[in-house]
Amino acid sequence: MSPLTSIAVFGRSDALWPVATLLEQALPDRIALVLVEDISAEMPPGAATLACDNPFFEQVGLNASDLVRDGNAMLGLGTDCQGWQGDGSSFFVAPSGTLPAINDIALHHIMLRAAMMQNTPERLGYLFQPFRFAARVALAGKFADRTDDPNSPLRMLGPTVQFDRVALGALLKGRFPKDGGQCHEGQPAHVTMGDDGHDIRSVQLGDGQEIAADLFVDVSGTLSRLAQGGEELRTYSLADILPFDRIARRFDTGRESADHLHTVARALPGGLRVETPLQDGVASELLFSSADMEQEGPSFSFEPGFPENPWTGNLARLGSAAAQLGPYQSADMMLLLEQAQHLVRAIPAALSMDIEATEFNRNQLRSARQITDFLALPFILNGRHETLWTDIRSAAPPEQLQIRLEQFKSRGRFVEFDHELFERQSWIETMIGFGITPERYDPSAAYLDMKRLPPILKAMVDSFTGAIEAMPEHSVYVKDMAAAAEAQE
Repeated sequence: MSPLTSIAVFGRSDALWPVATLLEQALPDRIALVLVEDISAEMPPGAATLACDNPFFEQVGLNASDLVRDGNAMLGLGTDCQGWQGDGSSFFVAPSGTLPAINDIALHHIMLRAAMMQNTPERLGYLFQPFRFAARVALAGKFADRTDDPNSPLRMLGPTVQFDRVALGALLKGRFPKDGGQCHEGQPAHVTMGDDGHDIRSVQLGDGQEIAADLFVDVSGTLSRLAQGGEELRTYSLADILPFDRIARRFDTGRESADHLHTVARALPGGLRVETPLQDGVASELLFSSADMEQEGPSFSFEPGFPENPWTGNLARLGSAAAQLGPYQSADMMLLLEQAQHLVRAIPAALSMDIEATEFNRNQLRSARQITDFLALPFILNGRHETLWTDIRSAAPPEQLQIRLEQFKSRGRFVEFDHELFERQSWIETMIGFGITPERYDPSAAYLDMKRLPPILKAMVDSFTGAIEAMPEHSVYVKDMAAAAEAQE
């Protein structure tokens, strides 16, 4: 069986270099890496917000200080969802570790019992709010890093890093080893298929240069559109949940352009605007329906969905070459990085790569579904009155999300699947915050002496309040981190 000896990756810098960096670290010496960076058009501005402890950052040797210093990044604690329940509404979605339980009973079940004892189950969200430590920190304008101390409330924090995708690509490109691969600039212009019409034999660039490889990886879509033949992609459409057909991007320079430090997801009558504060301005991405909203300036086609089988033949499609999930929760970037990690774990040893492709497709499908579930949650639970949004609310949720919603509505139980990408507490808080009141609480909560609980709960809330008051201001924390990073350079 002939061994695999070369992999060629094609795409724009913001997607190419994260994938290339992971591949370069994982490839054995016998496999050559060829990189073709598409610089044919100006990169549209774009940002992403990911957990500081996302495995990708550790794998490529980056930390939050690196990104603040060299990636135009800011630190945050989550996403402020504004307008989802109507104009003026706001709910902060914060990654959060598990809240302390009482007698092994989750706090939301205790608060639900307390609300039901007063015949006001709809007050669950109000009663639960003081215990949302991570969100309270963000709303107080404070910041701290997560700690491993089991006795500290700071263990529940889930700091995020808000970074410029183009700057991240440039940072990784600058760190890429000089002998890590053959690097070219250009755009695919023509694809030559093999005799069976199934695999790609070579790719011709616009300048006539021929790129041959055993495995081709497309991270931006141009190569995939040129390739003919092969297995048809089976795609899951998200058009019912994300009924937007255009996306527009812009960058507003200057910190004065931001009235907030965290990512904001703003629901509008005809779309959704995601604003990500960076050190030198704000990156804004607008998803909108052209039938419901007029938008000045350039915009691009948006077809929400993801494929079941992005790796067919000897072509693996990652990121926008295969899927569009949009900017909310940085779903597009998150899926790209998940796919890149799946690809690294499925590098073929031989030219026959059906087994590796099947494994990659299975794993990326699991990741795409989990990202889609959390992405879709506030859309399904929105409370806006426009037809666009009421249609979203009446759409059928994805199967896994439907199971999660039914179980939580029925008995306050959160259903977990394998390899969860979002924290359990974040799911619970978001479902409650967006209006789900479980029909019944954990039966164990019925045996609690509710008269003895107020001082215990007050002590917990006071502990949270004290920790928040002792924290530095968010802007001061980031400024000090940037200064320390500069001093170490």
